[in-house]
Amino acid sequence: MGLVERMDRLLGICERLFLALANGCLAILLTINVLNIASRAIWDRGLQWVFPWSTVLFVWMSFFGFYVVYRRRNDITVDFFHDRFGQVGQTMIRQFVNLLILSLMAVMVWHAPEIIERQAGIIEQVYFFGFQVERFTMAVPLFVTCALIFLNYLVDAIYGLRGERMPSHQPQKIEDSAH
Repeated sequence: MGLVERMDRLLGICERLFLALANGCLAILLTINVLNIASRAIWDRGLQWVFPWSTVLFVWMSFFGFYVVYRRRNDITVDFFHDRFGQVGQTMIRQFVNLLILSLMAVMVWHAPEIIERQAGIIEQVYFFGFQVERFTMAVPLFVTCALIFLNYLVDAIYGLRGERMPSHQPQKIEDSAH
């Protein structure tokens, strides 16, 4: 197994990890909001910390899920035009899109230190094991996701130059469940 194939497998592991993290954020988000609603209904008093944590969890969930969407190719595509081109045209479009996304993600990651530095201070009422959460932690999952998307599209570009599809982008076989 070559380096590119190993990278594709590692990116697949990251996909499953980020899916679990996004689902974990959603589960916690739903749980604390149900507790807040119950607290308001029973004691006529809400939990003050729920709204700020809901904001943090929603942002993290979105950024973790962002990588999963791109990895699984569930992003919005315009296949109507793509499918009208022949094999050569489709390959050119694929590499153009790869180059475009690689450029965009490179710009995002390049500016990450500057953006994180600007996010100084704490998030009020958001504590994690007794420590207040710093504002920059909201952006860290975004930049990790951007780096993973960059690597994912780099691997796809290499497969494209070989004239192959990424193993993770192969059509799934539906097994007969009648056995």
